[in-house]
Amino acid sequence: MKRAMRRSNWREIWQSKTRFFSILSIIFLGVAFYVGLRATGPDMLKTAADYYRKQQLADTRVVSSWGLTDENIKLIEEAKGVKAEGRYFHDINLSQENQVFRIFSYDAKQTLNRVVVTKGRLPKSSTEIVLDDFAREKGYKLNQQFDFSADDSEQAFKRQTFKIVGFVKSPEFIENISRGNTTVGKGSIDCLAFVLPDNFTQPVYSEALIQYRDLKTSDAYSSQYEKRLKQDQKNLKNHLKETAPNIMAEKKAEQQKRLDQEKKKFQQQTQIDLNDLSPEQLSGLAAINSELPMQLEVLARKQQQIDSLVEPEYHLFARSENPGYSEYEDNAERISSLASVFPWIFFLIAALVTMTTMTRMVEEKRNELGTFKALGYRNGEIAQKYLLYATLAGGAGTLLGLVVGFYLLPIIIFNAYGQLYNLAQVVTPWYLSYALIALAVALTCSVGSAWLVLRYDLRAAPATLMQPKAPKKGKRIFLERMTFVWRRLSFSQKVTLRNLFRYKQRMLMTVIGIAGCMSMIITGFGLRDSIGDIVSLQFDKLWHYQGTTIFKETPSADQEKKYVQQLETFSNYQDHLPVSLETFTAQKETVSKQEISLSVPKENNRLNEFLSFRNRKTNKQYSLTDDGVIINEKLAKLFDLQKGDTLKIKSIAGEDYKVKVAAISENYVGHFIYMTPSYYEKTFDEKPEFNTDLLLFSKEPKRQTEDQMAKQLMENSEIANVSFMSKSRDALKDTVKSLNIIMWVLIISAGLLAFIVLYNLTNINVSERIRELSTIKVLGFYDGEVVRYVYRENILLTLMGIFFGLFLGKIEHGYILKTVELDMTMFSPDIQPLSYLYASLITLFFTLIVGVIMYFRLKKIDMIEALKANE
Repeated sequence: MKRAMRRSNWREIWQSKTRFFSILSIIFLGVAFYVGLRATGPDMLKTAADYYRKQQLADTRVVSSWGLTDENIKLIEEAKGVKAEGRYFHDINLSQENQVFRIFSYDAKQTLNRVVVTKGRLPKSSTEIVLDDFAREKGYKLNQQFDFSADDSEQAFKRQTFKIVGFVKSPEFIENISRGNTTVGKGSIDCLAFVLPDNFTQPVYSEALIQYRDLKTSDAYSSQYEKRLKQDQKNLKNHLKETAPNIMAEKKAEQQKRLDQEKKKFQQQTQIDLNDLSPEQLSGLAAINSELPMQLEVLARKQQQIDSLVEPEYHLFARSENPGYSEYEDNAERISSLASVFPWIFFLIAALVTMTTMTRMVEEKRNELGTFKALGYRNGEIAQKYLLYATLAGGAGTLLGLVVGFYLLPIIIFNAYGQLYNLAQVVTPWYLSYALIALAVALTCSVGSAWLVLRYDLRAAPATLMQPKAPKKGKRIFLERMTFVWRRLSFSQKVTLRNLFRYKQRMLMTVIGIAGCMSMIITGFGLRDSIGDIVSLQFDKLWHYQGTTIFKETPSADQEKKYVQQLETFSNYQDHLPVSLETFTAQKETVSKQEISLSVPKENNRLNEFLSFRNRKTNKQYSLTDDGVIINEKLAKLFDLQKGDTLKIKSIAGEDYKVKVAAISENYVGHFIYMTPSYYEKTFDEKPEFNTDLLLFSKEPKRQTEDQMAKQLMENSEIANVSFMSKSRDALKDTVKSLNIIMWVLIISAGLLAFIVLYNLTNINVSERIRELSTIKVLGFYDGEVVRYVYRENILLTLMGIFFGLFLGKIEHGYILKTVELDMTMFSPDIQPLSYLYASLITLFFTLIVGVIMYFRLKKIDMIEALKANE
């Protein structure tokens, strides 16, 4: 008997393959989406961490105001747990190509920041050079000559002509868009290059690369790494501070010794004892001998330099200063944030559909349940079939979901970021915690649903189970009481409406399932709108200027006049506006430290030509006044600020100030505070220094034209940097483009879920009513009429699901935006009307596909089924 029971269990799976695979599919989608989104963020971070560890990316860079010697490197290594290596670098502006290269020293002995050769090999002699892999896109090839002899005016290298022997990628620069900024050429670095150290003429290292030994086992981006790094940098900074006086004393003694030798030689040649001269005689040009004033002045100047020597200043830069390092972490966290909502909606729908499916399955087998109970089988033995069925469907779906989720989804998403970063193929480990959570939820949805349905029927007596379940009693619906409407409906329409409310559970499950799928599709399109819109909103609607010039010091009237004359030579140049630009921070207990750009325009009345201040909801325009400042909307949200409130800010020097909020303006990237010169002077007790200039053109310049203008402006020794908004715009566009891949994954997954839900519930609907449909065929209904009889209900239920899904999608979209937004960004909260239309059409499309599939099944309905009733 037990053998027969086992056969019956396995036969059931084969006889109801469609039902089995529908449960498997819906569990598969939920698990794959859950573990895929959960794992992708950690996978991205682990991929980068493994890459950094393998190439031994330095934890910190140390730059000294004196430069660094081999002795300084040894002193740095005396700090506990520190490994240090000196490195040279110099920036070269290739004027003819209008490109800026940062050339680093590199040899086989270097252990930190090891590069990866992508083509060719590393340099072996002083005549060879390797270029950044990014340079291949700019036309550089192997064995080509690399010549910058016309541009090395400082003679920073012993030779200026090299042979390109390879292309490499550096772990220090994982981003493909930016290589950082510089003070030469157009102000931004295009590519990197590496030559042997003996090619440099500079006597001291440009910087020291630092590796902390206690961080070797810590993964980059982890909280453990950040915590230890902070402490290690603090310890190293204290160590450098302690050694600075000794270094200064040694350098003073060394220079004094050389100067004393020069003085001694001077005295021997001139027979003049410098000790007998007064300080005024020594420092002036009061000549003891008219032929020696210049020599005396040189000696006096050297002595003055030695006496005024100050301790070296050390600046420590963590990995986060590298282009792309922090942004990569932000992108990984965005992906992880999506896993906080979407998979649970999948699981909820899976639970509802699985419960409906198992309910139908048990109802179909009522007679069999009663028979087994009458034969003496225990409830546990009878339940095995259904629990095994649900376990196999849920377990197989979970296993397939884990494979696809842990392997395929991270690869798809990571490849979407491939154009942004030069990292290796993503690593895809399995995470036991995610797998166990997915398995537990999946089995709860499948096995739990089966057990919940079974526990009621197994309590019934065998005689009751062996009889067909009485059909649900027909009831008058609310619409029937509205006679002025009801009497205008046709017979078929009345039947459809009665059936909808007769089978309330099926109606509820269908509406909830479609609404859930619809909401996810809307959210996918909505996220695409919200993230994609910020590019045009920020750079077209809010920022009108196209570039900025940063001066080393506030230019004088003559310098500004000369600068403006140069601007007027550029085509499409329209205007410029000097502003004071400073960086402040704000922080409170529940909000991490936020960097804020404080800007003060020289002329308030002209600011609206360069950027717009407006209320996002009402489009009301704001202007600067002496009553307070204008801040951006995201900053106001973080600190819970309203008009009239006070914001506490801190300067780089650590001084606290308070500013009054006069208006809150729409903005999507970064934080800002704008104030008038009068309010600035009132707040800080000093006048602003206008060190930055906004550039406005009547037509946006082409990229090549921008580079040429930047190069010409950078020839002015008073200018520190020139940048154009196009680079920021392109970087944001590329990020948005990569995120679109993720949105489409979400949309397609939600669409497939909608298809499975519609197919499963429609299939159950037909199965439940097979005798009813057979009966109406006996009564003379044609196939088309039978199809319409069923489809009217499906279409109505689909439309109801779409209706509720529109509202649910808006709520879900708003929640997801709050989850994925970073402190420094704000996404547009609006969903475009077309996105609602697309989501509705996709859902209707899947309804149509299900309808086509069901059409052929309905055609095969046997009218003899109507005669099988036991009534």
